[in-house]
Amino acid sequence: MRVALIYFGLARSVLLTFDSIQAQVLAPNAAAGVTLRSLASLDLATEVYNPRAGEIGCVLDPAEALLLGADAYAMVRHDEATIAAALAAAQRQPDPYGNDWISVRNLLHQLASLRRAWTLLESLLGREFDHVLFLRPDLLYLDTIDLPALATRFAASNSICVPPWHGWGGLNDRFAFADMAAARHYACRFDLVAEYCARWPLHAEGFLAHALARGECRVGALPVRARRVRAHGAVVAEAFDAAVTPLPQRPMPFRTSTAEIWQPALTGFGPQIAV
Repeated sequence: MRVALIYFGLARSVLLTFDSIQAQVLAPNAAAGVTLRSLASLDLATEVYNPRAGEIGCVLDPAEALLLGADAYAMVRHDEATIAAALAAAQRQPDPYGNDWISVRNLLHQLASLRRAWTLLESLLGREFDHVLFLRPDLLYLDTIDLPALATRFAASNSICVPPWHGWGGLNDRFAFADMAAARHYACRFDLVAEYCARWPLHAEGFLAHALARGECRVGALPVRARRVRAHGAVVAEAFDAAVTPLPQRPMPFRTSTAEIWQPALTGFGPQIAV
């Protein structure tokens, strides 16, 4: 079994999270005979400013990314110009997080890092994989991600598993496991921002649900919990029983309309979300 492991987003708090990645992902899957090749597509930010998460002027050490030991790296300087067009499209709608577009900017940088990862996966590592595992490196993984067991649930192509908790009216976008067909829809949704924002505010979980429904993906539950670790070292006390999306164990066609997805998120959670 050949799996591409894509790290995306920020290299934030890797000193605190990598032991969990080693224990819950790398070691057990290597022991199971899984061939893992990793690509780290990360924003090279020197400081984090996210008041909602209590991160104000938190300094980052870009060298932490090297702790991931990836086979290939794409470290891109955190530059607003890379998301300018997408941000302008998002700003045609209200700010769903109500924090002067800080969370939307963070989301767009994360989506851009995923898009770069996909381009590099195809150009650097080729099409030699059966599946793709997407991980944020700033999460403390609490459960083993058993890739062979998850793969047996994929009865048809274009299948993906995402965490069922914290869907907030859509789908949890923090990590995922997919076959190559569904992985493209997960990784390339940055391309859909302008189209999506012509009709709806850019809500992270609603946007993922839209992208996977648009791609006619089969979506199932990934039975793994993970806690966010902030740049100042605080571990978020996640409520894993909150906003649970009733996803099947075996991925099934996902056809929920964006209108159905967005309204609960807008009225039920809205500005409390922090990327």
